[in-house]
Amino acid sequence: MNTSDWIGIANVVAQLVVAGVAIGAVIASLRANKRQIQSSDRQVKEQIEASSKQLKEQIDASDLQVRKQTEESRRLATEERQYQSRPHLSPQKKVVGNAVTSISLEDGSASETLYAPDGKIDWSWQHRIRITLHNMGNGPAFNIHSVLYGSEDANQSQFVSWDTGPIEGKGTSDILLAHSSELQLFHSDSVDDGKHPLYDKSLDSSTNPWAYRMACLTITCHDLFGKKFVSIFHYTLQHQWIHVATEEIYGKPPRDLKELNAQKKQGPKLSAPPIQTS
Repeated sequence: MNTSDWIGIANVVAQLVVAGVAIGAVIASLRANKRQIQSSDRQVKEQIEASSKQLKEQIDASDLQVRKQTEESRRLATEERQYQSRPHLSPQKKVVGNAVTSISLEDGSASETLYAPDGKIDWSWQHRIRITLHNMGNGPAFNIHSVLYGSEDANQSQFVSWDTGPIEGKGTSDILLAHSSELQLFHSDSVDDGKHPLYDKSLDSSTNPWAYRMACLTITCHDLFGKKFVSIFHYTLQHQWIHVATEEIYGKPPRDLKELNAQKKQGPKLSAPPIQTS
């Protein structure tokens, strides 16, 4: 082979090398582009996933907020309905001795009367007494229990009425109270954690005169929803009623007058003595 042949072969080889380099560059470029595309795809996918997650979190948060608002609206609506349906028992007129009494033809005086000449209640009165209750609330009152408590120390000197009613909203009904050997409640007992005792035995004073609290009427009842309420009134020497309190009974559990009396009858729960092991 002459020189020109070798030169031709060298040129061909050089061209092949250049072509190989070019092809390698193209392949490298394609691989780089592929990696870039894959990276871009991952970024797009991650962005989509992040956006989807953020959108889902926003939707969940919005749903949770809507549920909370709905539950709060229902709660407020229920409370409003319950408040509008609350009973509110209040005594009317004077306490009346529910007994037939004979009237003297000479001076017109009764042979038997609930009241002493000075207007005080005769707590030894052996008949029932009658009190008119008016339900000032819109909802009915159920399971009505009442105690008229006075200054007498004996429980059995007080007047009691269990399980009367119901009295419809804005309705009026008479209840009959009598002495009861079952009554275990004392002056200091109360259904509202001691805020208002069944009878205030504090000394007579200008700021808390006895004439304004000759007796104390405590009334408990249940509403449509099972909630328990108490109404408390003082009975004056002038035979008028003074409102003291009307409120829902709280506690764990809340107890009305009859339940509190039953608890007092059971007495305190005593622990069993320790077992002797030796």
